Amino acid sequence: MVTIFSIVIVAVAVYIIFRYVFNTKKVDEKLLNSPFPPEWRKILNEKVLYYKMLPDDRKREFEKRVKNFIATKNIHGIDVDIDDTDKLLVASSAVIPMFAFAEYNYPNVREVILYPSSFDDKFRTDADTKGQRDILGMVGNGFMNGTVILSKPDLEAAFNGTRHRNNVGIHEFVHLIDKADGAVDGVPEILFQHSYALPWIKEIKKEMQKIKKGHSDINAYALTNNAEFLSVVSEYFFDNPDKMKSRHPELYEILTEIYKQQPDKFI
Repeated sequence: MVTIFSIVIVAVAVYIIFRYVFNTKKVDEKLLNSPFPPEWRKILNEKVLYYKMLPDDRKREFEKRVKNFIATKNIHGIDVDIDDTDKLLVASSAVIPMFAFAEYNYPNVREVILYPSSFDDKFRTDADTKGQRDILGMVGNGFMNGTVILSKPDLEAAFNGTRHRNNVGIHEFVHLIDKADGAVDGVPEILFQHSYALPWIKEIKKEMQKIKKGHSDINAYALTNNAEFLSVVSEYFFDNPDKMKSRHPELYEILTEIYKQQPDKFI
């Protein structure tokens, strides 16, 4: 006999599949064709150090890319209210690592969901899972392919107008860049010239050995695998480039070649 409970479970499953597979955003043409809002510019100057330190002409390009991301992607909260600041921080997280690649707008991303806190591997944030809620961000797979999940407070903490070595937004969008070639392996082929691949893999191995021996200030989470190494060092590269250049000059140099940027020149 089909129970009410099983019917509810099926209904929820159907809703989730519909929500995440068939939900698409209608492009906000009005936003795309409007001037960049002055209040948004103020938020970027206060919150996003990368943007604040750009030359004026590059700021206008950054604004264009941010506006395009917000106009074409779903950005919403689950059990938490979000505002324009949150949308701007999400979009900045996406634009920063690909800023040198004009017009790139993450074709493999449909929506970004903000959670009220960190979460566990079943996406739970309730009090009973407090000790297990160690995930700050995640790139969805399977029926959630095309979805990025971020902890709102951790995203906001990464963008407070000061330098950091950790940035959950940049971290997850670098995973998406890595994933664009079909393999999340720490070698983002959409950025790589073939000549970079071998030096990059050698640099990963060398830096991992330093981390294991306690001779590196790079977050030990980079030891998880090559994909996490790429995301962890990319956070450091974009959020605190002058310190990275000073402490890890060879790694910094390779990252400038990969991302076609030298963020220490303006931060």
